[in-house]
Amino acid sequence: MLRGRARYFELVKVLGLTDFKLRFSTSVLGYVWSVLKPLGIFLVLYIIFGNFLLRGSDPRYRDKLLLGLFIWSYFAEASTGGIQSLLGKSHIIGKIYFPRSIAVLGTSLNYFLTFMINMCIVAVFFIIDGVGFNRYAPLFVLYIVELYMIVLGISFLLSVVYLKFRDLVEIWAILITAGFYATPIIYPIEMVPQKFQKILFINPMTFIIEYSKRVMVEGRIVDATGSAKTFIVGNCIILAESLVLFIVGFLVFRRMAPRAAEYL
Repeated sequence: MLRGRARYFELVKVLGLTDFKLRFSTSVLGYVWSVLKPLGIFLVLYIIFGNFLLRGSDPRYRDKLLLGLFIWSYFAEASTGGIQSLLGKSHIIGKIYFPRSIAVLGTSLNYFLTFMINMCIVAVFFIIDGVGFNRYAPLFVLYIVELYMIVLGISFLLSVVYLKFRDLVEIWAILITAGFYATPIIYPIEMVPQKFQKILFINPMTFIIEYSKRVMVEGRIVDATGSAKTFIVGNCIILAESLVLFIVGFLVFRRMAPRAAEYL
């Protein structure tokens, strides 16, 4: 049994690394695009919002924008890739039997590698701007785990649905665009009226990005009132949401995946 699991783990690694290499194999700059693309978007947003619309509002705006943007970019790309993971591996699924979940896990590993590269770029910017390591920074590891669980939950849930409803990926693209502006990435959460902030926090990505900025850039867990209660409650909520989304997604996937070959 352990030997079988080791083989499956190896297959996940092979698929993930192969996808990572193939994703940039036809471009001249190759892997550099995994960094240049989000950096280019960051540069445009920073020029518009950091130098004009929100000029002087926050001395750490650049670091918060970069961190939030790279987190969202990973979520958007990994979830979209995850939704298409089964269809993308149809040439293998139709010929060789292996647990269908491996296709989803391999795709998620591919995008997670890109995310780790991008986090190295964020770390360089932090060093340049003097954002030091603080005692709350290790909490960011928890947010990465929760983010990965959310991506996997969505990928498991929607990858099997996408086999029957091919318009799903277009709908998801619209939701991703809307979610970007509904998440405090290019603007601080404090700009949103208090009564509407609760609506934004329905989105689990708001929790992850906002709290990541707090612990990594600001080095605090307390809110504007000096209380850590909302931070603790918020962390419990996002942990519960990520667990529920992952479990529900996996259970739906396990139920529907055996029939995946019928729709390929």
